[in-house]
Amino acid sequence: MKQAEDGILSPHRVLDLTDERGTLCGKILDELGADVIKVEPPGGSPARRIGSFYHDEVNLEKSLPWLSLNTGKRSVCIDIETADGQAVFRRLAVTADLIVELFSPGYMDDRRQMHEPDRAEAAR
Repeated sequence: MKQAEDGILSPHRVLDLTDERGTLCGKILDELGADVIKVEPPGGSPARRIGSFYHDEVNLEKSLPWLSLNTGKRSVCIDIETADGQAVFRRLAVTADLIVELFSPGYMDDRRQMHEPDRAEAAR
């Protein structure tokens, strides 16, 4: 865990829902001190399948591009397509200052209740 004085964004939490096209954004926010949590779908992010792999061993934990762009981030697996997953995401979103995502236009609008918790929940 980062120390409070580790960067200009150190008091902030970011939820990173990007795929391989946006992973660098979360990495930069992490390097500026933000607490970045990578939210992955069941089975892990597709970016974990991009080679090259450490010692040429194809393994979701050994993708070199993945490791280089996600070092410093925490990670959680949430199925945001299900009601239970949306509830978990909503509880996590209450703690975030920023959500970074690259879904098709309208995707998050269709799931607005997922990232806009009610006021009672936000007060906790």
